[in-house]
Parts: sequence; structure tokens; C-alpha cells
Amino acid sequence: MKIIKTTKEHEEAKRELEALMVSDPPEGSEEDEKIQLLALLIADYEKRTVTLPEVSPAEVIRYVMEDRGLKQQDLVPYIGSKARVSEILSGKRELTLKMIRALHHEFKIPLNVLFQEQKELPEEIDVASFPFNEMHKAGYFPEVCGKKVTEIKDRAEELLHTFFQGREKELILAFNRQGKGKANIDRFAVQAWRCRVLDHAKTMKRGAYSRENLNEALFSQLTALSAMDSGPLLVRDRLIAAGVAVVIEPHLTKTRLDGAALWHPDGFPVIGLSLRHNRLDNFWFTLFHELGHVRKHLDSNPQGFVDTDIDSASEKKIEQEADTFALNQFITPEDWEEVRHLTTAKEIRKAANQLAIHPAILAGRLRREAQDYSKHRTLIGQGEVKAQFGLQ
Repeated sequence: MKIIKTTKEHEEAKRELEALMVSDPPEGSEEDEKIQLLALLIADYEKRTVTLPEVSPAEVIRYVMEDRGLKQQDLVPYIGSKARVSEILSGKRELTLKMIRALHHEFKIPLNVLFQEQKELPEEIDVASFPFNEMHKAGYFPEVCGKKVTEIKDRAEELLHTFFQGREKELILAFNRQGKGKANIDRFAVQAWRCRVLDHAKTMKRGAYSRENLNEALFSQLTALSAMDSGPLLVRDRLIAAGVAVVIEPHLTKTRLDGAALWHPDGFPVIGLSLRHNRLDNFWFTLFHELGHVRKHLDSNPQGFVDTDIDSASEKKIEQEADTFALNQFITPEDWEEVRHLTTAKEIRKAANQLAIHPAILAGRLRREAQDYSKHRTLIGQGEVKAQFGLQ
């Protein structure tokens, strides 16, 4: 005997098996062994060629209910309300991951029957760990944009899986600058923001990146743009042309994020800015701080740098290097000695004009060095950044 390969061979084998079984040969006889061999060959062929009709999860659940004498009310602890159970059984609503896990655990229904999209369930995401409501409001889940949180809450885990694509546990291992509230930083929210920035960067049209693009000539162009009213927009576009993706993404609560320098898996640097302070001085300092990371540190730390409370003085050497880069690009140490004692708005505007930078940058530096943020409030460009990027 040989492996069955065709429909004709399959039919012949079934007829032969039927005839042998009718003859009822003695156990252990040659004919009996032939029956067993034919049965194996037929089963093998059918396993390879016969497609069983698909059974919906709802049909399987109804079968389990009938087999165990269960009523719809008995499924409420695993599916939700009685109305939700009715929707599942009628096929009007799909099972969520949470429901699938509960039904599998309680009734031992095979996962591949309940979860037909994939062979295995994805690893569970603790929805409560992430700021789901805020992420939805910020547009992290475009497939349910415009819907109320109450309408999508039962699909929260599925939406998080779609957004993260397996990145939910790749938590930041970067040099974070954090102020006194370090313990209050929500690392899960930081990771969500970071992934959002990387996703936006992936879809951005930009120039080809080379490390040689980030040279002194480029930095001089960028600092000169700061003096213009539309400087933030112009500098973003110039960096994108140089291959550096600049993404504006509002921060999530408890991240206290100002900016980040990240290396995209596709092989280019990304600068993310939250604009949470909406001030020109903060925008320019944060941008150049992250640019300093890209220029000096990102090659050796591809996971990136996430900076929080960037107005605070840094204690880490690598952050101090990024600070120094940002400060010196606008005002050299020699020039700083000439302007560090300025006090009036008129003096600051005049000196900024001579340095060819925006007055907010000089005013912000003076405030920072003095650690007195009550100074020069009218010069720092409060409320002048977000509107340029179409944000409120």
C-alpha cells in the first residue's frame, strides 16, 4: 500500500475498507491489519485535503451552553451584561480579548476556536497601566476616531495591541532628565508618546540622512532662522530636509515631556517635541538640546533620550553636554560674558538683534542662569509656538 494522493485513489481505498470491514476478519489477521492501515491512509488524505466548514465562536458558545445546560445569565460574569451576551450569541458583536480569555479559562473552549484571527492570543496588556482615555482623545486610535470612550472601552486591549504592535514592553532605557517629581513620571505614558512620535516620523517625507548633514553650516542656518517670526516652522522644515524627522506631539499627563531624541528603526534620527510650555525660549532650547543628542550621543545610544523638565538644571554629564551644545549654538561663551548682566527689555532686544537671534532666546538664557523664572516674562514668547503648528 502507498500514500493516497488523488480523489480516485481515495474512493478506491474507502470501497476496499468497507468490503474488508463487512467481512469482519479475526483480530490480528492479515485482513485486520490491512483495515487499520487503510484507515490511517484515508485519514491522512482527508486531513490534507478536506476542509471542514468554519464554525463561528457564537456557534461554539451556544453548543457549550446547550451541552452544560447554561442560560445567557450564566455567561454574564465572562462576557458582560445580559445584553452584551445576547449580542455575542447573535453575532452582532465580536468577542474581545478579555472575553476570550475568560471563556477559555472557565469552559476550556479552545483558543483557536474563539480567536480565529491568529493561532495564538497576544500577550495580555494591562489596560489600566496606560492612559487609554487620554490616548483616545489625542487620536492614538484612528479606527475609532470620533467615538466616545464608553463606546470603545471594551475594545481597549485590542486597540492598544494595534497601536503598540508589540512595543508596549520596550520601556524607555534612556537618559531621562527629571525634576523633583521624578517618582510621578508615568513610564507607560512615556512609552506611548515615544511610539506615537516614531509612528509619525515613519510617514514623514524627509531628505536622506547622513551624519555629515549635521555640520556647522547647518547649525548656523538654524540659529539664524530663530530671529524670524515663523522660525519654528522654518527650522522644522530645514531639519526634515536634512533627514532629521521633527515631530510635534503633545505630551500625555504625568510624562512631563519636553522633547526626545530617538533613533528610528528604519535608520534615521527623530526629534520629538511636546510644546507643553508653549514658549519660544523653551522651543528653541529644547530643539537644540535634542539636536545636541542627535549630533553627539545618538549613535552610541540608539534607544534615544527622553527629556523631561528641560528647564531644570541637569546633573548628568551626557545631559550637560546637550545643554552646553544648545546654549553655545545661540550665544558663544565669549558673547555670553558680554550680555549676562543685561536687565532691561530694551537692552535684551538690542543684544539679541546684534547676535541675530530671537530676544526670547536671550531672555530665556538669563532666566535659566539666574534660576529666576519670574524675570523677562514679556520677552520669552509665551503662547507663540503652538499656533504655528496648528495646535491649541
